[in-house]
Formats: sequence, C-alpha cells, structure tokens
Amino acid sequence: MTDQLHTDGNEVAGLVEEALGADMTTWMRHCRSCGADSPLADHRAYHGAAVVLRCPSCDDVALKVGRLGDRIVFELRGSFRAPAG
Repeated sequence: MTDQLHTDGNEVAGLVEEALGADMTTWMRHCRSCGADSPLADHRAYHGAAVVLRCPSCDDVALKVGRLGDRIVFELRGSFRAPAG
C-alpha cells in the first residue's frame, strides 16, 4: 500500500458520526495487533466499496464503514476510548 492510496481518518468523520452518533476522530484506539494507541483521525482511510481505516503503526484493519442501500454498515476492531474531558 502506498501513501497515494489513502487519506486520514478525518476524511470519513461524517460517515462514522452518522453511523455511531458521535465524532470519533479524537477517540483513541488500542490496536489488537501491535498494541499502539492512536487517535482515529491518525488512521489511514482506504476508499473502495467501503472505507477501511487501518492502524497507522501496523496497517491492521481498525474500522470498516460503508453504505448498503439506505443503511450504514460498520465493523470495529480493537478497543476505543473517548477523550477525557
């Protein structure tokens, strides 16, 4: 995967917020593969039939989100923590 194929997690903020009801770009994600803690905004967003967010440290899949007709479907991987405050 090259840098030219992705954007950052901020690009899909609206779709994620529509699906989950919260702005998750500042939420921290703990990667189950490499153990890195990174804000969702720092994850790499790859666009295809759905958007796949990947860990900025190891490229493990963190989140998949897309539209299926009038629904938004998603899958989360790892653990997520809301920002303090």
